[in-house]
Amino acid sequence: MDDKGSKAELALEALVQAIPYVGGPLATLYFGHKQEKRFKRLESFYKEIKEEITRLGIKIPDISSHDPDELASIMEKIHDRIESEHLQIKREVYKMYYIKTLLNPIKSENYDERVLFLFTLERLTEIQMQIFLFIVSQSGPVIDKNINKNGTSPALVQGAIAQLKILGLIDSKLHGIVFGGSGNAMNEEISLSDFGRNFHNFCMR
Repeated sequence: MDDKGSKAELALEALVQAIPYVGGPLATLYFGHKQEKRFKRLESFYKEIKEEITRLGIKIPDISSHDPDELASIMEKIHDRIESEHLQIKREVYKMYYIKTLLNPIKSENYDERVLFLFTLERLTEIQMQIFLFIVSQSGPVIDKNINKNGTSPALVQGAIAQLKILGLIDSKLHGIVFGGSGNAMNEEISLSDFGRNFHNFCMR
């Protein structure tokens, strides 16, 4: 972090500390071990990548096969995300993404897609990832109202499905309208989109 960034962070820490009654503990919770946690996450990330490549006997193409500026840009974006990501399931996907990037060199023609994969992954919550993987595992379209998760409200599941549609990972089409009960409802057939398939193949398998 440069001097300007350090000063900004100190100013922010002072503002958090100024919150009545809880400012001190909040500042300690967030800032106290922030840099240490970020370093450990990044250190663990690279150790796991090394172990995975060694375990699988993966042969990595020469680094000169990448566009150097675009590879450096992707690495910086991954570092930023790994340093702040607390969900293990997402760190595993970032690890797969990183290894696939080393195996499939970054060029100008695929850079935008790789960045879009990162953008998409950053925005996925754990429940959205679980529902996405469920949809991936299906042999055909599934009715949205039939998707459920133990311990999770139907409203949250439907909200997660809506976000997956916004991210372009799934497609939907009207299956039918149900009348009666607590109200009328539209059922949709949910299936994996072409982008969702590309995302899954690159980042999750």
